[in-house]
Amino acid sequence: MDEKIDGRYIAGVDEVGRGPLIGAVVAAAVILDPDQPIEGLADSKRLTEKRRNYL
Repeated sequence: MDEKIDGRYIAGVDEVGRGPLIGAVVAAAVILDPDQPIEGLADSKRLTEKRRNYL
């Protein structure tokens, strides 16, 4: 969950890949607006593929 502490935003970070010895690793960070939550947004591993693609 994103949180603003002392005027700074905290970003959630995630990565995907098998590691640099086997292939590419992709990483991303995002800061969401806490005043405009995305209904249904949760851990991608807990979402169905259909719901994940929709979100």
